[in-house]
Amino acid sequence: MATVGIPQPDMDEVSVTSKKEHLWILLKRPFYFLLSVLAYLIVYTQLPESVGYEPRVTLAITATAIVLWVLEPIPFSMTAFLVLILLPISGAVSIDLVLSGFASPAIFLIIAGMMIASGVEQTSIGKRLAYQLLYWFGEKKGGILAGIILIPQVLAIFIPAAAVRTAMLLPIIFSVLAILGLQKEDIQGKKLMMGAVAACNVSGIAILPAAIGNVVTVDLIHYYLKQHITYFEWLVLTLPIWLIMIPVSWFVVYRCFPVKEEAPKGLKEKMRGMIAELGPVTPQEKRLLLILVAVFVMWTMEGIHGWPPVVPALIGAVLMAWPGIKIADWDKILDIKFGPLIMLGVTLSLGRALYESGAITHLSMWLENDFTLYLFSKPSLAVLTVVILTQFIHKVTSNVSTAVIATVPIVMALSSQVEHAPALLLGVVTGMTCLFGFLLVVETIPAVMIHGTGWITQRDFIKPGLWLTVISTAVTYLMAFTWWPWLGYM
Repeated sequence: MATVGIPQPDMDEVSVTSKKEHLWILLKRPFYFLLSVLAYLIVYTQLPESVGYEPRVTLAITATAIVLWVLEPIPFSMTAFLVLILLPISGAVSIDLVLSGFASPAIFLIIAGMMIASGVEQTSIGKRLAYQLLYWFGEKKGGILAGIILIPQVLAIFIPAAAVRTAMLLPIIFSVLAILGLQKEDIQGKKLMMGAVAACNVSGIAILPAAIGNVVTVDLIHYYLKQHITYFEWLVLTLPIWLIMIPVSWFVVYRCFPVKEEAPKGLKEKMRGMIAELGPVTPQEKRLLLILVAVFVMWTMEGIHGWPPVVPALIGAVLMAWPGIKIADWDKILDIKFGPLIMLGVTLSLGRALYESGAITHLSMWLENDFTLYLFSKPSLAVLTVVILTQFIHKVTSNVSTAVIATVPIVMALSSQVEHAPALLLGVVTGMTCLFGFLLVVETIPAVMIHGTGWITQRDFIKPGLWLTVISTAVTYLMAFTWWPWLGYM
């Protein structure tokens, strides 16, 4: 019996399309590698003759690494190993300098942060916090979204690394989606997932160890300017922006994904039941809370005791498995991922290589002109310029650590050419702005992780991403007229 009125697909066309897609899959990785090689050759051959061998090779290797990090034909950490190999064998810098990034306290701060996160995951504290927030806000207008946005902000105080916070948040969101009976095509599901993206991105603004980009930024500022930023100084500088961006994230996402019904009746009762299943707070969880609070207090008192953030973090990690306290299993605490550590160590080393090879000196000379000097001579204009420049570079380089390593040295170079330019503040602004990756999926690890669930697409990022990018720029610019001059940084 013939089918009437329904056009049948042309099997030849389908076959041709599938063959093209298969061919592209086969050729994509070699094509990306070819682009990285071309990037190296273009930078190496087209730089002026005045550029010596060491800075020339260092810039060429940096360009190659950025292309590979953006296109990702191989994992980020594998590209990082290539940088470790290419810099010394090319003679650009010494092997000691190439490995110096791994001696930075920043590496051990992230290790300690991962260990603390592993210890927290071995308890029910994370679930208890999430269920309690949903119990309080779940049946209010926009309450579920508010709860999801608030959870990473609280976790950021104790859990360094946005990727770990995202990993802890996603199971909670899936539980909420199941309770609400939502499917992937539902607008409310998209809203909650985009809320999680915005929340995890802004959660690292004010807490120094809460984002690898912050740690890299502080290390680079110390290396270039010989000035140290404490945990408390970073907190004071960025706290107003954090406090503003939390409700702004809720408002933008809420308005961009309108739905008629927020939550079914009875959600509060369901949350109460889930909290009851967890039982009362255990002695183990109470000891964990005491340790986390103690670590936080030690971080804020760095200006008094002089310990860098890595020391309190390591103390907290050890105490979690200490005999007699025993909150978590030590072997499980030690089970951490080394990929982010390799990436961090190499980006720190690359930043130092750019400086020691003289590449930053050449960048400074190329960028020096009347217009840029004028912009950097006006502190408020310098802040706006740095934010826009960072947003542009971040869109090209995607990964936060890559964006930091590509932008902070440029900002430091430009600042060095202008007398009384607020170089330290501009460095902080650069690192913080690299967290504001709202527009493209690939800009931040939380966005990549949440996009990987299949609940949101790149198209879902556009509208809220544009608004959040514009507002975050405006809020940062506002600080240049209010908060930072009052603190004496401008």
